[in-house]
This record gives sequence, C-alpha cells and structure tokens, in this order.
Amino acid sequence: MLRVDPEPNGSVPSDARTDLRSATLHSMARAPSMQDLSHDLSRASREIAERIQAAGGRAWIVGGAPRDLYLGLAPTEIDMASELDPDRIQSIFPRTTPLGRAFGTVIVHLDGIDVEHTTFRTESEYADGRRPDAVQFGASVEEDARRRDFTCNAIYLDPSNGEVRDPVGGLADLAERRLACVGDARERFREDALRPLRMARFAGALGLEPTPETADAARAEAEGLRRVSRERVLRELVAMFRRPGAAVAVRWMERCGLLEPALPGFGRLGGGNRRSAAVAGLPEPAGTERGLAVLLGPTPEGLDDVNLARELLTSLRPSRMTLACVEDGWRVAAEVGADHAPTRATRLRWMRRPGFSVGVAWLAAWSRADGGSSERWDALTSERATLTPGEIEPARLLEAADLAARGIAPGPRYGEILRALETEQLDQRVHTRDEALAWLARQI
Repeated sequence: MLRVDPEPNGSVPSDARTDLRSATLHSMARAPSMQDLSHDLSRASREIAERIQAAGGRAWIVGGAPRDLYLGLAPTEIDMASELDPDRIQSIFPRTTPLGRAFGTVIVHLDGIDVEHTTFRTESEYADGRRPDAVQFGASVEEDARRRDFTCNAIYLDPSNGEVRDPVGGLADLAERRLACVGDARERFREDALRPLRMARFAGALGLEPTPETADAARAEAEGLRRVSRERVLRELVAMFRRPGAAVAVRWMERCGLLEPALPGFGRLGGGNRRSAAVAGLPEPAGTERGLAVLLGPTPEGLDDVNLARELLTSLRPSRMTLACVEDGWRVAAEVGADHAPTRATRLRWMRRPGFSVGVAWLAAWSRADGGSSERWDALTSERATLTPGEIEPARLLEAADLAARGIAPGPRYGEILRALETEQLDQRVHTRDEALAWLARQI
C-alpha cells in the first residue's frame, strides 16, 4: 500500500501526487477491452471493422486507445489500422479525407466521428527528422508494430471479437510502468525528432518511467528538436498541459536537456530547475494558458521585463486568444503582486481581465516553488468563484447623457467621472441611481 505524508498545510507533495496517480493507474490495469470503450467509439470502430472485413481485410484499433484502456483511462478518440491501402479505404467509405495519403493515412468520417486509418507499413530513412523517405505497405500487425515509437503504443485490439495482439511487449512494459521505445531508441528518435518530447509527456500523463536506454537516447538525440516546427512543439506542450502530470513531464525535459533545443532561447529565461517546481505548483491539469505562462514566462525577479518571454511564446505561433491571455496574465501578476492592500474595486477590475486566472495562478505557482505561501493568491481565486458576472461588472448607474444634462461639457472628464462613480459602486458606497445622482451633484 502506498503511504503519503501530507505537507504541513495538508496538501499532497507534487511528487507524491504523481506516485499516487501512477499507483492508481497501475492498480486499474487490465487487458484492453471493447467493453470499456465509449458507446460511440465502440460503434464506429465495429462498423469500420465490418466494412474492412467485407473487403477482405482485418482492422485493428491501435495507438493510444488500447494503451489507455489497459490503464483504466477513457479514450476520447481512436486510430485504426489494416492491410488495405488508402485507395481501397476511400472506395469503401463514402466520406474520407486523405491525411498524408502517401504514408497510408486517411481520415474516415462516420456519423460525426473521425477515425484515422493507417495502412500497415514499414518505413526507411527520415531525412527531415519527421517523415519517412520511403514507405512500403505491409500485410501484418507485426510489420506495422516495428515502425511505431513506444511499445505501449503498439498494442492492437480487434473491435470485432476483442482479440488483443502485443507484438513488441507493450502490455508487459505497462504492467511494470516502463516507457520503452520499439527497438533501438536512438533510431526511433532520429526518425521523428519530436519523439523525445512525447516521451516526457507520456511519462507525466501516464505515470510511466522511461527506461535508462530510452532516457539516454532522448538526451543523445535532443538537438534534433531544433529541426522540429514550432507548431508541432506547441501541440505537444498543449497536450501536456491538458492532462495531469505536466510537472513530471517538464522534469524529464530538464533531465534530458530537451527544453533549450525544443524552445531556442529558453535558457535565457533563467529559473533553472525551479521552473518544474513552479509547474508543479499549478492545479492539475494546468490548462494551456496557465501552463505556458509558467513554463515560458519570466521568473518572479524578472517580472518587470517580459520581452524575452513574449518573444519565446510568439515563436510557437499560438492562437491570438492564447497569446493575449498569457501576456495579460503576466501583466496581471505584476499588478497584483505589487498591490498589497487592494480595494474591492481594484480586485474586481483585475477579475474582469482575460488573464486574471492565469496571473493569479502564476503568482501562486512561483510562491509554492520558492517555499512561500500562496494564501494571498488563493484567496483571490476563491473570492472570484463567489462572485457573479453582474457583481464583477455591474450595470452603470449613470450614462454620458446624465452628465450632459447637468451641464458638464463633453470631453475626457466624462470618462474620469464615470470611472470614479464605478469605483464608488464597486466599493459598495453607491448602490442606486438616486445615490449616484447625489454623488454627481457633490462632484459638480
């Protein structure tokens, strides 16, 4: 039985939380079963398998879904594979989208569900560190398994009869909580330079321990990440922050020297190994904006200059919404951290900002990482949760027409007066229109 001693404040240490999650996943492990797949995914996979079987093939669910089913997790999507080539797949299914058709991949659209089907294949040479220079379609699960990245992603489940095939020992590795590459780890990482980052993400999200050979290979091939597009790196980070275990993933990135090659300029941000501790101070899952704000943001001592952090974040080409939210989060953190006795009006105006939750989470995470208390920031988060949108941004009690009716000339003073009135309203000194008119009369 796993015993965890709580911190003095009653919380569970981040490393212990990871051990608890890993132990829970391990205890829930059992053979992948169609019974544990959602109704919609089960129905779609069986229908695809039936059509492929009618065309002379045999389809298998492969990749993350069998792995997650073994670990007691709930897959949200499925990938399938068979010996039928892309032309044959497109002739069987009326609605498809080629996705890397030369590499055997076609998206099958079936009753609102998208399933990625890939033809069994073998591969050779990866000049660009991402795609094989040559692909040869194969005819067996065993051939297909040898070209996959990790053993846990090379488990095959037949949706028609529930048969499980495990050509490279993925189930045994999962049972022992090992993360191992298929075959030679360095060769797998040379084939696709993003795979070391995937190793770190799987280690965190699935509670798996990379084998020494796998970790050593990731460290040796880390520089290959410089060839990976920024968009692919961002997708990997987003996937990491959307599931628990991000702090463990970042720790593996630190151990294997992946951060600087994946994020050129990262080392100039400073913070060293404190950064994984700061990520551990975020709630789980952290979420995209909060995770990026802490991983790629300034340290507390550098919060007054976010230019380098902004440059690094922008290089990943996130959406405008994500970029705006993270940048505003850093600004909120600077303002909140500098005001030790904010009025209610000030606090509520912070809470309107798109980056409020990001900024407060950033402050709390770094406080925990540096051994301080996050009570002040947690209190703001709790206060925000008790307020309605109408309390945070109440309807105006007066409008510009009210000022004009009292002889105030239009101009910048309108905005100053209305903002001052809103401060009175937010600080709960003025509640009604009549009180607002009385307040205005005193100002005039």
